[in-house]
Amino acid sequence: MRKRSVFSLSLAVCAAVLCMAFTATAQEKKAYINMEKIFEEYYKTVNANIVFEQQKQDFEERVKMLRGELEALAKETQKFEEDSQNELLSMAVREDARRKFQLRLERLRGKNEEFERFRQENMQRLQRIRGSKEEELVEELLTMVRKFAEVRGYTHVYEISGRTLNRVPVLLVYPKDQDVTDVVINIANAGHEGELAEAKGRYAAMRNRNKPAEASGEDAPAATDTATKAE
Repeated sequence: MRKRSVFSLSLAVCAAVLCMAFTATAQEKKAYINMEKIFEEYYKTVNANIVFEQQKQDFEERVKMLRGELEALAKETQKFEEDSQNELLSMAVREDARRKFQLRLERLRGKNEEFERFRQENMQRLQRIRGSKEEELVEELLTMVRKFAEVRGYTHVYEISGRTLNRVPVLLVYPKDQDVTDVVINIANAGHEGELAEAKGRYAAMRNRNKPAEASGEDAPAATDTATKAE
């Protein structure tokens, strides 16, 4: 009798544990989202991209102008250098050319340093602006997702766009019918569908217009080669 009661007690404990496990599983409600897609499709992200692209293009126009000034100054400097070494010219002309060459060379060095400083500082400034705006929008979307999960009763929301260091998806297999990415996108853009479509068109046009400039980008002419010759 004692053995039977112990066995019965063990069965009762197991049944209780299984019941608790089943209840916990039944209370869980999981969802899966692609935050990268949500971020890219968010109307505020597209509008922010337009602003950033305009700032980037303004910066590139300024760089192009400064590069043109450097190229013109480099050609002028080279011309004076050639005249200073031209034995067909009189000694007085060559000396005058050599003096002007030295002056232009110093100016070229200064302009080159100014150009590099401008380019580096403004590239870093643009990166800071973009990074700050991205953080702001990501936090806004995360708050939205948390609210969505609370309202819909989700206990777990898994992000599926993450990659490991060797670019393998962090989550390899998941139930596709529990992917709520498009649902969240629709909620995020509710009332702004027309604005989103227009912004996408504007952004695409800006990017296409800027492609030729990106393809033909050149480094600024440096003063070092001419300086080496002078020394």
